[in-house]
Amino acid sequence: MAHQEADTRFEGLVGIVTGASLDPSIGRATATRLAREGAAIVINGRNAEPLHEAERALREAGFSVASVVGSTEDEQTARRLVAAAHDEFGRLDFVVNTVGGNRFLGSPREMEREELMGTIELNTWSALALVQAAIEGGLADGGGAVVNVSSGTVHKTTPKMIAYAAAKSALNAITKTLARDLAPLGVRVNAVAPGLTRTSGTREIWEPDNGRAAAQNLLLGRITEAEDIANACAFLLSNDARQITGQILDVDAGNHLMGGGWTPMTDETIQGRIR
Repeated sequence: MAHQEADTRFEGLVGIVTGASLDPSIGRATATRLAREGAAIVINGRNAEPLHEAERALREAGFSVASVVGSTEDEQTARRLVAAAHDEFGRLDFVVNTVGGNRFLGSPREMEREELMGTIELNTWSALALVQAAIEGGLADGGGAVVNVSSGTVHKTTPKMIAYAAAKSALNAITKTLARDLAPLGVRVNAVAPGLTRTSGTREIWEPDNGRAAAQNLLLGRITEAEDIANACAFLLSNDARQITGQILDVDAGNHLMGGGWTPMTDETIQGRIR
């Protein structure tokens, strides 16, 4: 097989990337990376203004892009995303699910049922619903690919992150099971598990010192960038990874190797989302 140039791996292909409004964010970086390599992208965000700003920026960079406003917790959003891919670009080849979050940050002794179940639902059902809609919308017609964004939190037992760790563990199980279920259709399903990543959602952790303190706790000595996650997503979606399915790829500067790993989520840290 002839080697494909890296900058054209996705020429003629169409993908959906959720959670792609904010900059920096994993979704925005992934959409940009895939578009740079030739893909047409349908991006999504829950708020219209930042989403339209992201669409304008990508168009001004010369990329083919469309956008769909809406929460991925609304199942109609999944259907609208698939419809937009077909209406705007005529096909659908891959899906990247980046939406997630934590609805409880505190001691497990204080957690309410709805906080646990809500966190699990946020991190699992929207991804599964979009895959279902994508399969119905022809994702498997050309042998498609799916990447879910998980978290390195699953390697740790950080009490404050119990709901989030449970949710991402569930997403990992869904990823592997979908990989088995969809393999006969030619669809590959994998996940990327970031450590602490420099995004808008984690800004209060890394911004005060530009991530220097966090980097000192990581084996590779540098904080993960959104582009690092985008690069991993692009690899798993590409034909370079055509024999890879059902894998969870840690992109965390080696944090998962550290006997439970370092976490910034201590009693002294800010309360918020982390990926």
